[in-house]
This record gives sequence, structure tokens and C-alpha cells, in this order.
Amino acid sequence: MEINLNNKGNLVEVKVKGDIEMMSIKEFKEKLLAVGEDNDVDIALDLSEVDYIDSSGVGVLISLNKIQKKKGKKLELINVSPKVLNVLKLSSLAEVFNL
Repeated sequence: MEINLNNKGNLVEVKVKGDIEMMSIKEFKEKLLAVGEDNDVDIALDLSEVDYIDSSGVGVLISLNKIQKKKGKKLELINVSPKVLNVLKLSSLAEVFNL
């Protein structure tokens, strides 16, 4: 998995390439939660190049969303791939992320 950060002042864009699953969750969790906990910014998470996300990845998204809400900031999922969108819909989480 590859994770690229692009700081744009009050917004950090995070582009993820590859699958978000148990084998790669440690890096994904550490980087994303660090962005949320260490910065007072909105986060745009680009999932256009993610074909698969398992429950551990969904859990990280939920945790990051809670961190952002506590700070009065947003987590926006952008360019969500069809497969990831389907997982979020099946998990009844599409509405949580305004998809």
C-alpha cells in the first residue's frame, strides 16, 4: 500500500493506493490517525485507487471520523472506488461519510 499526503493549509489530502486490509492496516492506521490527531485540519481521503477494504480498514475510517468530529473538522471520502463504496453501503456507513 502507498499513502501520499498533500498539505494544503487547512486541508490535508490523503491519497491511498492499494488494498486496505489486515496485512497493511498498521501503516494505514498509524498514518491516518497521526494526521487526524496531530493536525487541526480537514482531511480529504482519496480512495480512487483502493479496490478492497476489509473491516479493519473500515474501523480506522470510523475512528478517524470520530477524531475529526471531536475537533469540529471534517473527514471527506473522495473519488471512492465502486468496490469500496459497495462495502460502505453494505455496512450502512455510506450515510456516515455522506456518500
